[in-house]
Amino acid sequence: MPRTVSEVAEIVANALSAFDAAPFADVLAEDAVYEIPFTGHRSAGRDAVLATLGAGSTVAARIGLEKVEVTTTETADGFAVELVAEGRNPHSGHHYRIPSSAGLLTVRNGEITRYRDYPNHGASSTLHGTKDVFQRFLDAAVDNRWDDLADLYSEDVVIEIPFAPAGVPKVTRDREELRKRFHEAGQRRRITKSDRVVVHETGDPEVLVAEYDLHGEFEGKPYVSTYAMVLTVRDGRIVHSRDYSGAPVFSGTE
Repeated sequence: MPRTVSEVAEIVANALSAFDAAPFADVLAEDAVYEIPFTGHRSAGRDAVLATLGAGSTVAARIGLEKVEVTTTETADGFAVELVAEGRNPHSGHHYRIPSSAGLLTVRNGEITRYRDYPNHGASSTLHGTKDVFQRFLDAAVDNRWDDLADLYSEDVVIEIPFAPAGVPKVTRDREELRKRFHEAGQRRRITKSDRVVVHETGDPEVLVAEYDLHGEFEGKPYVSTYAMVLTVRDGRIVHSRDYSGAPVFSGTE
């Protein structure tokens, strides 16, 4: 007999309280969809949704999250979930307690078919420092998670590429254009690791300078690219970036 909505809601509440996405596997439909309307993010299929929720769980330690209060309310086709996050900012040491997200979950035959998540991006600066946003940027790039990478940018982000080669615009002002380019590039190249990462803090807490190398394969050929980036983060999102890089160096051509 399928689980009732209240039983599904209890499983979800316990999973969110424990920062553990694993229990979702038992209540997600095979074709479940997870969406963040504020950013346009969409994960389709049980495995993709579990991966997205699991990635969210891993940030708990980095943001000093200690507790999540979960409230569920049944609706005509499922239930709503409201979260309040509590912890200690690892960057400032200050205690925080903030409403962190609200979600609407659709349940059919005892399984979640849709999860629309509305996170509190206005509180992101409380939870994520500039260095943490850069680390999430680097992690998403190395994992080839192009949508997660694009979601780190504000909708009206300004990207400057002073050394842009012919055919690549020196200035981009659209997150969705970035998303499109990330996916197009991802069809030809795969990033495998980062190294020589150095992060320089500045007098402005919203700005940092980062140096790093990205290793990968372009059409099957190993290469490494060296980058320098001047990054501005506001409300947990990248609002401006100046990206400097040389031509990729392929193995055997150094």
